[in-house]
Amino acid sequence: MRQMLFKELKSPNSRKKDTVLREVFERDGLIARTERRCFYYVKEVREVSDGAKLQEWLDSQDSPESSRKRHFHIMKEHNEGLGEDKVTCKIVGTFYAIVGKIVYTVAFLHSFKVCFMKATLAK
Repeated sequence: MRQMLFKELKSPNSRKKDTVLREVFERDGLIARTERRCFYYVKEVREVSDGAKLQEWLDSQDSPESSRKRHFHIMKEHNEGLGEDKVTCKIVGTFYAIVGKIVYTVAFLHSFKVCFMKATLAK
């Protein structure tokens, strides 16, 4: 048995994009459920007309090092009563994209979740 679900939600007005891929499959008496998610949000749009304006904008930012830092989290969970194991990985951060004379500040969240359980206990 194998099931897949793909969702892509875009919202041009609120500047959000959310992509989700869920998958459920069974093999050798074990059920695995996975979810991959990519979420992007455009926090700021700034037009810069020349290099001096770009440098002025860069100098006004809090700390360039903190904006490039990614936060990475891993959580493991084992539940003997339900007979399942879960692992969740998340990466959160911010990046900049420059298109023409426009600078976009984009926040993102990437996550991966997996859950394993015995097929006999899943019913």
